[in-house]
Amino acid sequence: MTPNAENHNPDPAYLRDLIDQAGISQRKAARLIGIDERTMRSYLASRTTKKAMNAPYAVQYCLEQLNEN
Repeated sequence: MTPNAENHNPDPAYLRDLIDQAGISQRKAARLIGIDERTMRSYLASRTTKKAMNAPYAVQYCLEQLNEN
């Protein structure tokens, strides 16, 4: 897969699905892609919480790549 930021989808449900499909924990996903576990939790938080943050496309792409292997 070639990176294409036009495919950016920061929806927490989509990102959680990518992690589930890879069969790993959120903690392990964070370690594998090189981000802090708290940051990962923020990306995966519901948009209704104060701690929610939009994940950058690079994070989404890395999670997608975990499913390519």
